Parts: sequence; structure tokens; C-alpha cells
Amino acid sequence: MFNKVSAAAFAVFSLLVSVGNAAFDKGGVSGMGARPLGMGGAFASIADSGDAIFYNPAGLIQVLRPEVSGMGAVILNGKEDLFDLAYVQPFGDQMAWALSTQQLLFTDGSENERIYLGTFAAPLAIDKSISFGMNIKLYGVDSASQPGQQASGLGLDMGFLYHLPILDPRYGKQINIGICAQDLDTTIRYQAGNQDPVALSVKGGASYEFTEDLVAACEFESINDPNLGSHTLLHTGIEGWFFEDHLGLRTGYSDFMTLPGQFTAGISYRSNTWGIDYAYIGHPQYLGSSHRISASWRFGDSFLGKVKSFIPEGVNAYVQGDIITLKWNNSPSISLAGYNVYFSKTSGGGYVKINQQPIKANYYSLRGLEKNTHYYFVVSSLTNTIPPVESQYSREVLAGTTSAPGAPVVVQSEIQNEGVIDIGKQAGLAGWPDPAKNQLKGYNIYISEVSGGRFDKVNPQPVSNVPTYLVRKLKVGQRYFFTFTSVGLDGTESAHTKELNFVALPYSAVLSGNGR
Repeated sequence: MFNKVSAAAFAVFSLLVSVGNAAFDKGGVSGMGARPLGMGGAFASIADSGDAIFYNPAGLIQVLRPEVSGMGAVILNGKEDLFDLAYVQPFGDQMAWALSTQQLLFTDGSENERIYLGTFAAPLAIDKSISFGMNIKLYGVDSASQPGQQASGLGLDMGFLYHLPILDPRYGKQINIGICAQDLDTTIRYQAGNQDPVALSVKGGASYEFTEDLVAACEFESINDPNLGSHTLLHTGIEGWFFEDHLGLRTGYSDFMTLPGQFTAGISYRSNTWGIDYAYIGHPQYLGSSHRISASWRFGDSFLGKVKSFIPEGVNAYVQGDIITLKWNNSPSISLAGYNVYFSKTSGGGYVKINQQPIKANYYSLRGLEKNTHYYFVVSSLTNTIPPVESQYSREVLAGTTSAPGAPVVVQSEIQNEGVIDIGKQAGLAGWPDPAKNQLKGYNIYISEVSGGRFDKVNPQPVSNVPTYLVRKLKVGQRYFFTFTSVGLDGTESAHTKELNFVALPYSAVLSGNGR
């Protein structure tokens, strides 16, 4: 009996604290976005949808198509209605802005709290590894029961998001670190003359992307409330996507300021253009459990057309008999999931995709095409968003086989395949003076991965004026730096020449004679 009475008293006290002392309280049963809430509110380091507005605005640069989203909920046993509505407009993949509103309506009509937000986000690095975002917020309070309690105020949120790719895919995809400060020095001013500061919230943490479809997050939130004091809350969650990223499942845990922490759960369905999310958040029965339903719709292209920075550039084809190797420049965007390769026998259309999964490397080799046939190739990029966005096609490249009929199959698609630089052709060693005529043993070749770095000798013996000299066991697509010296008959070396730099190509491409 004592436990029930204590629980009831605690719940009533929590309710009175949450709705009676101040407007726009934090750390209670309210919260935006069914998907983030299903993960226990651990979303500041993920922030890859329109819900980023309410958790970390820096994440909006990950939204690559215009998006309309909203959420509705009835909370506190029907005493309050809570909803939000947001529109996000990307500019290419390098900038985004959004307009949104958050509304809390008391069902007895006594008071309404509303927030209008204007949001801006942009990357701070060319590879989008770090981004910045901010909200400018307009607060308003309408009170029908208390004259003079109409109020307004201005608020500011700032957030940062950092992506750290994991180089070895065996250990995951990437680590994300997010931090966001909400309501920096925000005060609500009432018509009656009194003022009410809005609690400052600083949240930060990290998420670990095991794969493109599985992520776990852990974040802490520090709330400094003038009425309730300072509190540090824990938010954790895990999310997985299944059935080609159409079905999402998640669970989490969230602390509250005046309530015991609770476990959360959620489910989502996503199509290519729309999605719906549901979240359940447990609360003591006296306050009523909380349910959230969100919906989103993504449409069209970015404001500046397709995501142009995702279109692969520098596409070239290298042929060796029945092997055709395509190579292109890496995309600078962190939102990249991979590439798709298409081919056709006619120029300008009829393209058929070759690969079943996105290609992670920036080159692709295939064999078994029809002999003595011309093929036209294009390459596109694919984002890691949900749903994914595919870029426009690259420029078309032409390549022709000489033998070996059959269907296209992948020959090389991983970085471990050998890259080669024919330094003899690239540097023109065949055009150098004959060493014997200049009383020289030959020439030495030095290599480095960075300009001005430590150069290591490539050749075991001095090289004569040969037409070709392969530098092997390099990484395909990486740029290397070279210097050269002359070697006298007594073994002494001259000073190093100025640096030259070349990109390593697939071994088959160099052998075909197209590696220059």
C-alpha cells in the first residue's frame, strides 16, 4: 500500500513540476520524432533525417532530397497534444536549410506553447567529415486562464557532427561524434513583466556504424534548469534495417529528470519516397505510456538539381583483350555508399546495371564480353541515406573488346589488387642519355607516398635507358611521387631531380598499353 501511495505522489509531483513551474521544460515526457525516441533519444550523433532539427541541426547536410516530416502524440493521459512539422530543403549536398514548428497544446485550452525554427547546416570540410548547424527559434506562449501570461522569446541552438571512417571494413563502417547545445541564453518574457529562462541543454556522444544497416549510439545530456537544478541524463539506442532497408527496428533507454529511466522501442517502414515511424516510451501508469507516430515524404531533387557533387568524374576505360577496366575519381562526400556501373551497346541510352551491390572502390574490371564489340559505359554514385539517392550518370566512355564472348563478371573490385606505374614510359627513361656514353652505371628511381617525404629506392641495380620499367605492388588509384639520380662508375650518386608524380593504375590496364 505504501509503495502505491508513494508512486502516486511521486507521479503527481512530477506532473506538477513538468507543467506548472515553467514553459518549455526539458527532460520530461515530451520529445520529438518517433525514430529518435525509439532509440532512447540517442540521435545527436546520427541526425540523418529531418528530425536532426530537434537533436543536432548539423546533421541536415545528410538529407539530400527535399523532405516533409511530422509527428503527433497525445501525452500525460490525454492532458496534452504534442506535434511537430518540418520542411528540409538541401542545396546540392553541401548545404541545407529547414523551416519547422513544434507545438504543445493543453487539451483544456488553458495554455499553448509553440516554437518556430529556422535551420541552416553546412559542411566545414570538403569531404563532409565535419559539419555545423544552427537553429534560430521563436518562442510563444498563449494562456487563456492567466491574463498577462502571453509570452515570447528568441532562442539559439548550435551543433557539430564529425564522421570518422573506419579504414578496415572488418571493424565497421564509421564512428560519428555529435554535440549540440540547445537554448543558449534563452529567456521567455511575459506581458505581465516576469521572465522565465529556458533550460540550457548540452548533449553529446557517439554512434558506431557496424554496417550500413546497423548502428548503435550512446549519448549524454546535461540540463541546467533554473527550477529543477542540473541533471545529466543517459540516452542509448540501437537500430537495424532489414528487407533491403524497408523495415527498421530499434530499441533504447532514456533517463528523465523527474521520472525513472525507461526502455524504448520503435519500428519503421520506408519506401523510396515516404516512410512511417512508431515509437513506444514507457512511463509510470499514472502518467500514461507514451506513443509517437511520425511520417515523412522525400521527393524531387535538391534545389540545385541532382546531387551534382556525387556524379563520378574522370571516368576512363582501359582494355586488355576481353578485360575492360573502368576507373574514376573518388567522390569527396562522406555520404557515399558506393558506385553503380552501367553498360550498353548503343550510345546515349539502354544502359543495364552490371553490379548487384554498390562498388566500394573507384574502379571496376570485367571480362567475358562479346568479342570485337564496342561498349558504352557510365558510372553513378549512391548515397548511404534511407532511402538511398542515386546521382546522374557520369559522362559516357567507349571501350571495345577483341576476344572472349560471355556475360560480364567481376574480376577485380577490391583495393588489394595490384596497382602499377610504368615509370619507364611515364618519366621518359628511354629518352635519357645512354649511361655508357656518359661514364655512368645508370639511374636510380626513388618513390614516396607524399610530396617532400622520405623517398625510398625502387631498383636494386642502376637502371639503363630502358623503354619500360614497372613499379609494382602499389595501391590502385593512389598518387605516388618520384625523384631520380645518376649513378657514376664508382657508385656515387648525383643530386635528386625535381619531383614527378603519377597515379597507379590496375595491372591489366598498364599491360594493355593504355596506362600512360
